[in-house]
Amino acid sequence: MSEIGGLDSFDTQGVSEASEQSQEQFRDQIRQSQAAAQQQQKDEGKARQKDDQLAKIIVQFLAQPSNTDLFLLISRCVGQDIPSEVIIAVLSLTDRTAFVEMENILKDSDPSSLPVPTSNDSIHSLSEGQMKAIEQWLSHINLASAKKPFRTLESLLVLKKVGRGEDPIREISPSFIQLSAFILRNYLAMQSTQVDYENLHDFMQSAYLKMIQNLRDMVADQKQLT
Repeated sequence: MSEIGGLDSFDTQGVSEASEQSQEQFRDQIRQSQAAAQQQQKDEGKARQKDDQLAKIIVQFLAQPSNTDLFLLISRCVGQDIPSEVIIAVLSLTDRTAFVEMENILKDSDPSSLPVPTSNDSIHSLSEGQMKAIEQWLSHINLASAKKPFRTLESLLVLKKVGRGEDPIREISPSFIQLSAFILRNYLAMQSTQVDYENLHDFMQSAYLKMIQNLRDMVADQKQLT
């Protein structure tokens, strides 16, 4: 009987210790969850503040009389949920405020991490200085797109209208390409350089095809890691 009584006593003590451990682990989990929730709220708050700041830059850009003709294209890009950083990067070629903001956003990014295609017969007549400025601009757009690769990829690829019975396909957002081509045209006009819009459109489409492939590679690599 004493053996049985001793065993009962041991089991009760073990259960009590296990219960205390479980309660302590549970409390730790609660504290960790609360800390994670608070951090998430803090991060979301910062993200909202950043989005508001970027939205103000876009509004200020459109408030300039010389840019009002781009309102529809920018509105479409925003409506397609293209990240604000990417839109700001496009505007940064001709807008000083957007340029300074991109320099701040990308200060810790490595420009050499993403190849930037600029070799294209459609703009071969540009000066070396102009080409360097365009290369930096495309670098900013590429790096901004890499900040949120999945969202950027999903928002930039839109369904293309096809004939009845044809399978739907995706294409790079025409509005995004048009906006970029117009910004590039405006930049060159400021440099007293004229290039046919069609050539600028082809150049931007070629550059973005490479960017889309970079984003696809990044998303695929991230999926392999999960």
